[in-house]
Parts: sequence; C-alpha cells; structure tokens
Amino acid sequence: MRSYHLSPQEIEKDLMIIVHILGYHTCKAEGGWSYIKSESPFLSGSGSNQWLTQGYYFWTDSDYFAHKWGKNSYNDDYAIVKCHMEIENSLVLDLVGSVESQILFKKALDKYRARLNKANPNSKQEPTVQAVIAFLRKVSKQNSGVFPFAAIKAQDTSTKYNINTIPFTGGKEEMITNIQRQQLCLFECYSNLITKKEVIYPEEFKKRCIL
Repeated sequence: MRSYHLSPQEIEKDLMIIVHILGYHTCKAEGGWSYIKSESPFLSGSGSNQWLTQGYYFWTDSDYFAHKWGKNSYNDDYAIVKCHMEIENSLVLDLVGSVESQILFKKALDKYRARLNKANPNSKQEPTVQAVIAFLRKVSKQNSGVFPFAAIKAQDTSTKYNINTIPFTGGKEEMITNIQRQQLCLFECYSNLITKKEVIYPEEFKKRCIL
C-alpha cells in the first residue's frame, strides 16, 4: 500500500508546482484598442470597497462573468482582456478550491477579530474579508512570512446574481452551487506572472489587435 506521508523533498517539490491560471479582465472601453492592448490589465483602486484589496482583478476560467460585469458596471461599454498567468501553487491563497487555504484564512480572521475586540470590547462590528487581507498585507511589509502570497482566489454567494443552487438528493438540504462567481486578485508587484494577454472583446478591438 502506498504511503501518503511526504518527505521534506517531496513537500518542497509540491510547493514549487507552477499552476496555469486563465483570467478575464473587464475594463472600460476607453482609450481605444491600442491603449487597452498595451496598458491592460488595470490596477484597481486601494479603497475599502476592493473585495480582495488592491490588485489586478480577473474572472477565472471563463469570460461568462466578465461579460456580465461589463454590462452591469460599465453600461455595456466595456472590453475584456484574456490573460494567462503562471504562478507557484504555494503563492496562491485559494479560498475556492483549497480547504487548507480556507482554514488558514479562518485562523487569520479569528486573530484579527480578537485584536478588534481587545481594542474595543463593546464593538459589534464584524471584520470584513477586505479588512483582514489589508491588515495581513500591511504586516507582511515588515514580515513577509505573515502573508507570502502573490494572489488570492475567492468567490461570493450573493443571490442577486442569480447563482444557481441544486440539491444533491431529494429531501436533503445539502446543495451544490452551480456557475460560481470566482475572482482572482493578483497583487501589483507580481504583474510579471502574467505571461500572455489578448483583447477578446469587443470584436472590433479583437480584430484590430490581431492585425
């Protein structure tokens, strides 16, 4: 029977696995095809409304939500840039597909909540995802080991986006979420991990970029 206890060498090899991530960056169709081709993706703002803090945002795997975001947020006047990224597996905090990453973030959330409660015991305010990540990134400037990540992958479950839930079996409450809104935020200093990009929408921009 095969042993599943990994040696230090095997663990190191596993951490060095390079994963290919496909991301779709939605932006305003301003400046023309040449500007978007050369300057995209565009860095987000740095305010507290940025879900995963400041970075380059992508809808992962498919342009499905990239189009939806463009129609709803940019009044149907948008462009989509398809980007290929090559990132070490250990540098991605995957809150979608990694239970280990989810546990790690839960521990960070609990510590941050305790810190808030100690500072203000009467506060009823719950910490946000953005606040926790912003704090960790700030601390990591003095200690890189606190938050050694190049990107974060996450998904939301807001019902306003008509996300489908399907029961696994009849008469049970457990469900699967179908067509999940998954995003990746790549931090600014890791933009070199984008290995290839191409404008795929609108069609006019796509054709001009190919010429």
